[in-house]
Amino acid sequence: MKLIHKVIIALVILTVLLVLYITSLVILPKKVNEILIDISKGESAQAIAEKLYKKNVIHSKRVFYLYVKFTNLDKTLSFGKYHFSGKLSIPDVVKILKFGKVALRKVTIPEGLTVKKTAKVLSQYGFVDQNKFIVLCNDSLLAMKLTGFSVPSLEGFLYPETYHFPYEVSEQYIIKTLVQEFFSQTQSFDFVPNKGLDFYEILVLASIVEREARFRDEQPTIASVYLNRIKYNYKLQADPTVAYALELEGKIRKKIYYRDLKIDSPFNTYKNYGLPPTPICSPAISAIQAVLEPAETDFFFFFANGSGRHEFNQTYQQHINQQNTINK
Repeated sequence: MKLIHKVIIALVILTVLLVLYITSLVILPKKVNEILIDISKGESAQAIAEKLYKKNVIHSKRVFYLYVKFTNLDKTLSFGKYHFSGKLSIPDVVKILKFGKVALRKVTIPEGLTVKKTAKVLSQYGFVDQNKFIVLCNDSLLAMKLTGFSVPSLEGFLYPETYHFPYEVSEQYIIKTLVQEFFSQTQSFDFVPNKGLDFYEILVLASIVEREARFRDEQPTIASVYLNRIKYNYKLQADPTVAYALELEGKIRKKIYYRDLKIDSPFNTYKNYGLPPTPICSPAISAIQAVLEPAETDFFFFFANGSGRHEFNQTYQQHINQQNTINK
């Protein structure tokens, strides 16, 4: 009899401990990094539990499933997009799934924008605090965390695309989304080594090509000019890098003047050899592709012909002669 009593006591203790453990998993908050999760129409409670667990929103998918089953809440979970952030228990998560469906608003980030101009666009739509966004993008530790590279800022990594965000997401969430989209779009590209440039140098050059070319079909030819200049140790003499240097000083130019070429800046490629220290904007895929697969040319010079397109030349004399002919 004593043995039976001991077994019963042991089972009771194990049951109590199991209940306490399951209860703790239900009520114990989990620190959730900000995330937006899409629940599809018709998804079962089990599938939702799996999705939440994989996204690190809940401690246990089994406990979540048991909780909604035994509380008869499994049928109340609705489809839609949901925003999770902060310390959340399973009841908190269920409450969000019942009542926290978010409305998304669209914002388009055009190609060729700097961090500052991207911040301005997002701020105009009410998504971010402009200054906070810029400070975060210039945080080298955050840049390392999001890109895996030792880079001074996220200039060049904020991928131009149309996005849908809820009102309440943070600047960090939006920045992370834009950077993740950059890597998603470029994951199939072979960056290392290519044309003597490493990954970051390719991104820097692509940003210059993006700002130079109004028409995408010219991007491979423009890329070839700069690659030829790099190969033979010519200065790039790229107007967009000077425009960027001026922008850093709060000066916006639609046209670069001769006096602007004297600006003392590491971004002034009229004074300095090689590439500038960082990208000067966020390039589109086509500009990156143009650097990876440039046209095969012997061009070293080009200029805008007034129609938005460019004239390309092999020698400086040809360059000057053609400019003079067009300007007559």
